[in-house]
Amino acid sequence: MNTKIETISDRFPLGRRSSLAITQINLRDALAVWRRTVEVHLRLWKMNLIAPAIEPVFSVLAFGWGLGALVAGKVSGISYLSFVGAGILGLTVLMRAMFETTYAAYFRMVYQSTYDAILATPVGAESLAFAEILWAITHAALDTLIILIVLVVFGAATSPWAALASIPLLAGSVFIAGLSLGFTAHIHDIDAFNIYMAAFFTVMLICGAWFPVDVLPVWLRWIAYAIPLTESIDLTRALLTGRFLSRHAYEAAYLVISAVVASEWAMRSLRRRMVS
Repeated sequence: MNTKIETISDRFPLGRRSSLAITQINLRDALAVWRRTVEVHLRLWKMNLIAPAIEPVFSVLAFGWGLGALVAGKVSGISYLSFVGAGILGLTVLMRAMFETTYAAYFRMVYQSTYDAILATPVGAESLAFAEILWAITHAALDTLIILIVLVVFGAATSPWAALASIPLLAGSVFIAGLSLGFTAHIHDIDAFNIYMAAFFTVMLICGAWFPVDVLPVWLRWIAYAIPLTESIDLTRALLTGRFLSRHAYEAAYLVISAVVASEWAMRSLRRRMVS
């Protein structure tokens, strides 16, 4: 019996097909590639669990209690422990998604030739890129769960809305995963990641993780808010503390749009690198 494997593009009639790479995703193929990565991860789950379980504990102790003891008043209307707790959660989760689509993806693409093997099957480049982004946010979601538990134990998460804190973090993870995978598809020397890492960790200093963005000069404040990671951390902090502002609606829209654009760029970039 013949079966037809549909892609999203099959829903568009001939002559009217969208030029967007996202419409070329075959969900069945993408999930198959994602499951393969999950199975590989499960073989090493004990080692991969150490960092997200230990690092946030010491980060909360160092910044929330250590540095927080030097902060006499509240920061943006909340304790510094709650303020920096959102920053620790955001930075850790976003870094996880970033590393999965930089060094890890580069090794699969270049040194292990995993991408070549996958693309030798009917799997398309767009489905492969989507699977890589999906795995990055899956790993980020696991870290979110672990770190949220740590923040609740230490009293940094004070609102019932904290249960939804993973939503802006996963949206931010889609953005940084797409951006990172697109960058990875364009480099031919692993040392080029030094530039990307320097840029990433530099902008993370002004994204509102350690101090309010509002204390920055106006020109630098605009730069900070132009970085979608700032919106991801700010929305996460709002959910952890239950303090919502009108600007959060705009931040959510900007974050979603940025995530879609970054993912589209990643899919196009990977196709050019591996197929064209």
